[in-house]
Amino acid sequence: MKKLLLTIYLYLHRNLIRFAWSFFTLFKLEPTKIVFSNFNGGGYGDNPKFIAQEIIDAKLPYKLIWVSGEPSNTFPPEITPVRPNTLSFVYHMATAGFWIDNTRKLYYFKKRPNQYYIQTWHGGPGLKKVEKDCESALSEEYKAYAKIDSKHIDLFLSCCEWCSKLYHSSFWYHGPLLEKGIPKNDLYFKDPKPIKEKVFSYYNLDLDKKLIMYAPTYRDNRKTDMYNLDCDKVLAALKQRFGASFAILIRLHPNVSDQDDRFTYTDRILNASKYKNMQELLVACDMIITDYSGCAFDYPILKKPGFLYAEDYEEMKRTKDYYFSLEELPFSLSQTNEELVQNILTFDNDKYQKDCERYVKEINYFDEGHAAKAVVDEITCKIKGHIL
Repeated sequence: MKKLLLTIYLYLHRNLIRFAWSFFTLFKLEPTKIVFSNFNGGGYGDNPKFIAQEIIDAKLPYKLIWVSGEPSNTFPPEITPVRPNTLSFVYHMATAGFWIDNTRKLYYFKKRPNQYYIQTWHGGPGLKKVEKDCESALSEEYKAYAKIDSKHIDLFLSCCEWCSKLYHSSFWYHGPLLEKGIPKNDLYFKDPKPIKEKVFSYYNLDLDKKLIMYAPTYRDNRKTDMYNLDCDKVLAALKQRFGASFAILIRLHPNVSDQDDRFTYTDRILNASKYKNMQELLVACDMIITDYSGCAFDYPILKKPGFLYAEDYEEMKRTKDYYFSLEELPFSLSQTNEELVQNILTFDNDKYQKDCERYVKEINYFDEGHAAKAVVDEITCKIKGHIL
């Protein structure tokens, strides 16, 4: 009976949303209203946050709406949160001049001719193949939504020449690109000292402590059994190789952050899954360990050591394959904790820096610290043109 009632509820809700969307498109469009979405309901973070913050800091008279799925999410007073898939959400989406998202819209929507959809995406270069390049590993439902989503995007942000080519070849997207970097990377070009002090204060760490982050990405099946980093052995190896005392931050992907209890936390093994700003952690940390996450690919820009650890490397290669061979990357790959410890102990910084320089040149990054401003300038230009 419960299953039947749920099915009926979902059917009625879906049709109500479709009707409401058609109804609200009859309302007047508000050119200065902007709806932001971070992973379709996440908190104040990722690329959308930095665009919104640029608008707030510039004191521009725009109406800012944020799609927020959790009442506990906090926002600046200039931002109005709305719950996803509600009538209020549909109203704002149907009447906003701009949509700004960092992932696919995996739901029904009806875009009006004068609305402008900016896709920031949530990452840059990465190891595993994505979108059309791993089409056989994607569900038919996802592919259908992705193609509809790309059809309606008006502007796609790109952090590098490699990504620009990827978005046009593999994202079912053929429209304009804004090649000014991505807003969340602007933080890399600011003074790191206050950011480091903020993070260290948050975790009550002495500033002379070294910090490494373990940030694995999520798997499509949401499994986390491969997140089996031996933190104690890693910390011992880091102290032996670099002659300093380290603490390690454990940062799970937002899609599986509710499983952060699989680790045992201490004063040296710290839970970073709920920390609001990933880029602040990347700036504050001295090193990173990840698997396929794009966050490792930010570290060559910062010239900080990065290590890849993925015990399911061969399995992922069979199902999705990779964009880069290991020879093309500046990072070492480990498939076991023992290999990771060895790669830390034998880390050659001179070789790593040369490999980073080569990699950054090949990728051709656009980031210079002004990506958020470039997006806001684009929005302002569109608003002026619409009003005039």
